[in-house]
Amino acid sequence: MQKQEYLDPIPEKIKLNRRLNIPSPLGEFGALNFISKELSKNILIDVKYCFVAEYPYFSYFPAAVDYVSLSSELLTSYTPYQAEASQGNLQILFEFQSLICELTGLDIANASMYDHSTALAEALLMAIKYTGRKKVLIPYFMRKKRKEVIYTYLKPHDIEIYEYNFKEGKIDISDIELNAKNSAAVYVENPNYFGIIDTNAFKISEIVHNEGSLLIAGIEPVSLGIIREPASYGADIAVGEAQHLAINPFFGGPSLGILAIKNDQKLLRLLPGRLVGATTTIHGDKIGFVLALQTREQHVKREKATSNICTNESWLAVRVAIHLCLLGREGLKRLATRILLNTKTFIEKLSKIDGIISPLFDSYYFRNFVIKLENFDSVLLRKELLKRGILFGKSLNEFKNFEKCILLGVNELQNYDDYEKVCNEIFDIINKHV
Repeated sequence: MQKQEYLDPIPEKIKLNRRLNIPSPLGEFGALNFISKELSKNILIDVKYCFVAEYPYFSYFPAAVDYVSLSSELLTSYTPYQAEASQGNLQILFEFQSLICELTGLDIANASMYDHSTALAEALLMAIKYTGRKKVLIPYFMRKKRKEVIYTYLKPHDIEIYEYNFKEGKIDISDIELNAKNSAAVYVENPNYFGIIDTNAFKISEIVHNEGSLLIAGIEPVSLGIIREPASYGADIAVGEAQHLAINPFFGGPSLGILAIKNDQKLLRLLPGRLVGATTTIHGDKIGFVLALQTREQHVKREKATSNICTNESWLAVRVAIHLCLLGREGLKRLATRILLNTKTFIEKLSKIDGIISPLFDSYYFRNFVIKLENFDSVLLRKELLKRGILFGKSLNEFKNFEKCILLGVNELQNYDDYEKVCNEIFDIINKHV
């Protein structure tokens, strides 16, 4: 078929009828110059002055994570249809699942999800199928994009989504008590969106389970090096994000979701994603690894399939498993402690600046916290700091009564001197604009 024959069915009124406005072809040297010029338009921020409070986070990974995961034996995201032929890959994924179970205290974890948001949406769908109810409770204060994913997943199923209130930065328990009845699940984040470690988790769990609902806990995995695991306060399902355990932010992704559940056969049958199991060989003298309870549409009827996870997550889970093994129990505890201390240090430094309330709520914080500017515009402050190479969190003007507030996050790469420099810059900006 000639080129013109492909174009003939296209109506004349929508044809471009001119050449595309693109540069002429370039040689290798010219292409490198062009790309370099375009890339120079990016604003480069030193990770020490990056205070983002939402994923993706900047974190430090030992060089060994790259060295091991980039080996030719592991550098693939593909899960073959005869998965048992790749015993090495399956064993590492089994270790990943075991590590997630150890972190959360729950009994079963799958071999990862796409990210925290989709893991949560899948967990809510599991709870809906498990209980036969069509109502879920989620926080009013949570990441906007995560909330949008929940609505995208659940609204087509005609699910009622109730957003419960907060009181002094923590979950309003009375709101949970009033609205948990006939719900499939209640989702709580601990630490929550504001970075607050909610000490009411046990009370909330009791309320939720008295109503016959499931408790879904949103976790920050590094924090579990020093705070109570979700199983200890009765979570039925735990979801979270593991990006900052082994994956660089790049241009916003990829990410890696965590999904773990209690030992419940009915719940297990609803678990999405892949599940690697261990058994013995036919002679009984060796351990073999298999993909258990495969629920991909390639293996079961489409309407019975619960997995929409394809082949792109396995290698990321391998990287997380490598990093967690390198850290060990004590290493994770030290990492979490450093972030906790950095959070405390930055809060205290900011509190010494006149006109800044730091933190907004009197509580215990991990990684994230909220400040309030009493006499200065939060958007202007962030804009001026960006000019000075500081990415200063996120304005919370999307929430009513939080127009003067900024959500900040710290990382383990920062130290006291970095916080001192930022506070000096803030002091200088405020003085110049007064």
